[in-house]
Amino acid sequence: MIPGTAVWFVAFVALLFAIPALREHDAMIWLWTALAGWLLGFVGLAIYGWQRAAARRGSRGASHMALEERIGPSARDR
Repeated sequence: MIPGTAVWFVAFVALLFAIPALREHDAMIWLWTALAGWLLGFVGLAIYGWQRAAARRGSRGASHMALEERIGPSARDR
């Protein structure tokens, strides 16, 4: 989720430098698409953090799979 959000941000920044060309070709939708992808990535990260915190608290409605996820190689992968 984090890499996807970062890619949308990079695309948005790159498209900021191309605004004149985007306007010339009536393609400003690409700028707004990249912005929406970046902002929705933050929404996804917030929901993930909310679910993880609820699972740590032991909330019944929480997804406990969030506690099992690890970033990077796990001990059993070695």
